[in-house]
Amino acid sequence: MSQFVPREIVPDYVELVPLRSGGGDLGVPLEIERPGWLLWLRRRALMLLTFVLPSVLALLYFGVIAADRYTSEAQFVVRSPSRANVDQLSSLIPTSGTQRASDESGAVHEFMRSRDAVALLVRDADLRALMARPEADPLWRFPGWFSRDLQEKMFERYLDFISIKQDSATGISTLVVQAFRPDDAVKIAQVLLVGSEALINRLNERARRDTIRAAESEVESAKARAFDRREELTAFRTRAGTVDPAKSSQNLLETIGKLSFEVAQASAQLAEALRSSPQGPQISNLRNRIQAIDQQIVEEKRQIGGSAQALAPIIADYERLVLEREFADRALASALAALETARMDAQRQQLYLERVVEPHAADYPSQPKRLLWIAISIVLSFSIFTILRSLIDNVRAHQP
Repeated sequence: MSQFVPREIVPDYVELVPLRSGGGDLGVPLEIERPGWLLWLRRRALMLLTFVLPSVLALLYFGVIAADRYTSEAQFVVRSPSRANVDQLSSLIPTSGTQRASDESGAVHEFMRSRDAVALLVRDADLRALMARPEADPLWRFPGWFSRDLQEKMFERYLDFISIKQDSATGISTLVVQAFRPDDAVKIAQVLLVGSEALINRLNERARRDTIRAAESEVESAKARAFDRREELTAFRTRAGTVDPAKSSQNLLETIGKLSFEVAQASAQLAEALRSSPQGPQISNLRNRIQAIDQQIVEEKRQIGGSAQALAPIIADYERLVLEREFADRALASALAALETARMDAQRQQLYLERVVEPHAADYPSQPKRLLWIAISIVLSFSIFTILRSLIDNVRAHQP
């Protein structure tokens, strides 16, 4: 409980006495004195963590730890023969050229970036040993610090060692391979090119088989249709009792023509007899002859188209069957020509991979670009430090 103290007994001045370390029993909290270096670290912690430490790590890795990597480049183009358009005169001497095969180039690119390419390199180039060279650094070696000895991890690491791009203007593809030794990069590039050529050959072989199989199937189908049409025509001739109803009708028409000529002659003779001797005995004979010939003409015309056994509908069916047989024969001839063309095309390579630049061993390492990556790391770290420092200062400025 506080008491009132008269002013008279209060001294005129107050003497300040420094508290010693033993004065803690007075109930006054004391601030612990910290070392100067700790205070310095605390004030510069942001700069040390975001700028100094990353820059030092980049200098240490790219300057001391990172291993040299050698690159080997190879350029190639996938082409296919194309037959040029020719006119009727120059068609007698066919000319051929080549054109780029963009779809097949894409297939080659995907093959080089596929697990099949990794399996091929493991089998023919011992890819696992090439990626685990003793001079490799721990971050790029396989298996390394951050990559276990798994097939999927090896495929991911393999993608870091190769790059492929295509020039859209020229169609030339460029394959760039990295390795820890110059000869290793050349070996990987050579195996990839050989595997790509094998892929092109498989595509060619499949195209040949499919083309010839389709042409042979069309020939068999056309041959079956041609045989069916011939059998139908033979059955029709057997049923009609004639080989060629058209020729039979032509014979009937010739007969009708001859009979009509005889009727005309007999009619002329009858007219002459009536003028010279109207009561002559030959008049009756001439009339009977004319009547008989007219009856024969009527009978012949009935055979052509005036009865159920007439030749007109038979000729129509015959001409239809003959037309179908001709179409079947032409289709068979066309199918045979297509088969021969397919076989001729199969004898020459439809696609081929042409090497423009062979892979060569590098004289000096081109990766990693140490100065460039150190500069990038320093600039990026300084940018992060500057941004964070600005944000912290802005927050402090707006605090009450």
